[in-house]
Amino acid sequence: MKKVLLIIIILATTTFVISCSSSKNATNLTPSNSHLAGKWTISNIAVDVPSGFQVTNVFDEAPYADFKGSTWDLIRNGNGSFTLTNGTKEVIYWSINGKGNNAQFQFKKLNGEKARNVTEGYKLALGPISSNSFTAKSTINTGTDSTGSITYTFTKQ
Repeated sequence: MKKVLLIIIILATTTFVISCSSSKNATNLTPSNSHLAGKWTISNIAVDVPSGFQVTNVFDEAPYADFKGSTWDLIRNGNGSFTLTNGTKEVIYWSINGKGNNAQFQFKKLNGEKARNVTEGYKLALGPISSNSFTAKSTINTGTDSTGSITYTFTKQ
């Protein structure tokens, strides 16, 4: 009787440990709200623009450098917010548009409005997604027939 109980306890513990740790290092995840839901920090920003071009504000909010270290709270149902390091907080509604290599992270700032009443927002091309990080790339018009980009690296908190 004691051996049977011991075996049951060992099996239950093993099953619990395996189920809790199986997705910790998942990579190449399919773009979906469930994979991006959570608390994130922008840990790196890479800017690729023609020499002489200056990026002033991004997301009609602040200079891109102000977004480094910002925290993003993305709730699975599409609600969320981001908070800059200076304390400025914006409530957003976010989603994933498209699939695979064409997937985009899109969001709109609500400014006290309901999401369905806000018609303008921002779309960023999604790069690789893992359970610990993802990238989102914004294309910038830098002049006639010229574009640049800003790539934001999000790291799970």
